[in-house]
Amino acid sequence: MTKLQQDKAASSQAFLADAGPALADLCTACGACFRACPMADHVGLGGADSTAVTHGLRVLARGLAGPAETVTWVGACAKSGLCVEACPEKSRGLDAMLLVRIARQQALGSTKQLAGKRDPTAFPRVKTFARLQLTDEELKKWL
Repeated sequence: MTKLQQDKAASSQAFLADAGPALADLCTACGACFRACPMADHVGLGGADSTAVTHGLRVLARGLAGPAETVTWVGACAKSGLCVEACPEKSRGLDAMLLVRIARQQALGSTKQLAGKRDPTAFPRVKTFARLQLTDEELKKWL
C-alpha cells in the first residue's frame, strides 16, 4: 500500500497534484505492472515495450501528456490488482494500481487525452425506469 499521508486532500485536484508525482517518483518504470496486466492484450498492446508504456505512466501521473500506448492502457484498466502484486517497488510504498488510476484521471482531466464516457440517453432512461417503480401519487409528487 501507499505510504502517503492518510489526511484527506482539500480536493481531487490537490490529491492528484500531491500523490501523482510522489507515486511516479517511487516507480522505476520496469514494466512489471504492464506485463502482469490482463488488459494489455485485450486492447492490442501485447507486443508493446513495457518499459516505455510504464515510463509514460510516470509522465501522466505528473499531469503531463503521455504516449498514446500508455493512455490506451490506463483507459482500459479493469482494476484487477495484478499490477500491485507484480510491482517490485510495493515494499517501498508504491501502489501500482493507484498510480494507474491517477494516470487515468490525469488523462481524463488535465491532459484531455482520454475522452470521458458520454451517454446522452442515461438520464432519460433513469427517469423512465423510475416511472416504472413509482406509484401514481409518487409520480405526481416527484416527476
